[in-house]
Amino acid sequence: MIEQNTITILNPHADDFLSIPLSFWLIGRKSLKKYEFILQEPIRRGLHVQLFVDGTLSSVIDQSVFANFPAWIRKIILRIEIAIWLRINKITNNVSVHWSLDSIRNRSLIYVFSYKNCVGSFDQRKLAINEFTNALINLSHYFIRTSEKAANIDSLSNAILHVDSDLSDNKYFRTFFPNPPPLIVLPFSVGSRFVVKRPPSKRSLKCVATGTFHNLSKEHPSDYYRDFINFFKKDTYHPIRKALFQRRTELTNWLECYVWPYRELNGKRALSAKLKSLLQLDVVQSGYFSVDLVCLYNQYQFAIIGEEITGAPALGFFEAMACGCICLGSRGSYYDGLGLQPEVHYIEHDGSVESIRAAISRISASSTLMQAIVCAGQNYIAKHCTPEANWANLLASLKRIADRQCK
Repeated sequence: MIEQNTITILNPHADDFLSIPLSFWLIGRKSLKKYEFILQEPIRRGLHVQLFVDGTLSSVIDQSVFANFPAWIRKIILRIEIAIWLRINKITNNVSVHWSLDSIRNRSLIYVFSYKNCVGSFDQRKLAINEFTNALINLSHYFIRTSEKAANIDSLSNAILHVDSDLSDNKYFRTFFPNPPPLIVLPFSVGSRFVVKRPPSKRSLKCVATGTFHNLSKEHPSDYYRDFINFFKKDTYHPIRKALFQRRTELTNWLECYVWPYRELNGKRALSAKLKSLLQLDVVQSGYFSVDLVCLYNQYQFAIIGEEITGAPALGFFEAMACGCICLGSRGSYYDGLGLQPEVHYIEHDGSVESIRAAISRISASSTLMQAIVCAGQNYIAKHCTPEANWANLLASLKRIADRQCK
């Protein structure tokens, strides 16, 4: 599937899925790098990574504005941006940057983040994407401009979807992807710093809640979120996080809430709305991202992060599990396809605050069960949530799909 040990990544500089984009670096915002293994693991293995910068996306200037610049101006901006991006991310070995499809000879597989690549100037990218044997499309953040992304992905002849859980039974996904391409389901890779530093006996029996949530009624442009709002009749992707945040002062006897509104601004560094729409210098999430999550998770025996109701689990769920927390997860398909079982690897609840509290009380009554869940979670992380494991599973999944296509 990946011929001659080569993978191509389309516009890897445009967001923080793989690395630190220039826009984040300029304002000192933390990058999550949720899929860093896609870039770093093949480099570590000595494989060759082709970075295809097609001239349509900048991490600093919104693509609706950037698309109106003459091609020669966009090229100058991107030459400077990519040079800085490579330097700040220390990307040097086994990587080549391509500015034209013509210079890419190996076209076995292109990796595409749908977040920015499958909207806007997609027609300009579609021709190039279809030149590859297979296009692996990452569906993270598919709840934004969903119908547009779904239509664009459906127009590709070579698409395979990379998802964080099996979305096959998710009603929102099935509405917009009634006949989806093949799915590759992979858990997140957990950073090596997320480890157990404190035994359960020295931790609080309280539950810690982490994460951020949006108020979509205040997000702009509003039409980006119309599909989600019309379907769910909700103004946030993470209703559990929002509920815990709103009731945090009355739950302090069993919950420590480190959930924050996404648009929490530091007044001294806030930018005008007009400037933020032009330059993609997003908000400064000073409250949430100033917390040392490794230290925080190691203080508690239980953790709840809250999933996206469009079907995806949270990265923090796996990070907390790696730190030895017993994680609480919503009932449903969020963990399907990942090999995670309720009452074995995590504790299930029905989405209500009362259900979360009842689940904690029930599990707290059995130290044997608590220890078993912690051990099962640790074993799962070690086996499935490393960059090495994810890369191996990705290749195996691609091979299975290729074998099925040949039959």
